[in-house]
Amino acid sequence: MTGFLVVGGLGLGLVVVALVLGDFLDGLLPDVSLDGGSLLSTEVVGSFLAAFGFTAALLVGPGELVAWAAALGGLGAGLGIGFAAFTFSRSLLNMSTDPTPRTRDLVGRIGTVVTRIPDAGLGEVVVAAGGQRHKLNARAQGPIAAGTTVVVVDVASPTSVVVTESGF
Repeated sequence: MTGFLVVGGLGLGLVVVALVLGDFLDGLLPDVSLDGGSLLSTEVVGSFLAAFGFTAALLVGPGELVAWAAALGGLGAGLGIGFAAFTFSRSLLNMSTDPTPRTRDLVGRIGTVVTRIPDAGLGEVVVAAGGQRHKLNARAQGPIAAGTTVVVVDVASPTSVVVTESGF
């Protein structure tokens, strides 16, 4: 029973390491990938060992099963929990995310001039996009006063846009 508890504790320790340090230990085991997830990742191995060890210890203790029968029961629990951990981690790794915002996505967005745009010079505008405020250098065909609402009509560089007064 003590051996099973040690294996379960080791597995639980691996799960905690996976939660705290992420994939820090994943390079120690060979990469056995299946459909975008690793069968030998820290969280899968830790989950398997924890379920195997603790289930086998529970089966040996009160049920008075022999060690090999408890080990078979632990193996079944370990495979089930390990597969669940594999499926869950694979779904997290393959989750779709929003694309990275780019400056060219600001064309057509409304902003506000925060530093006056002089004639043939640079000023600054603030434009909201994707829940974030972007402060950018701005040019215009004529001078635009601070506080004026503008529309981004072109992107000159990753940090500079061309604007025109919005008329709103």
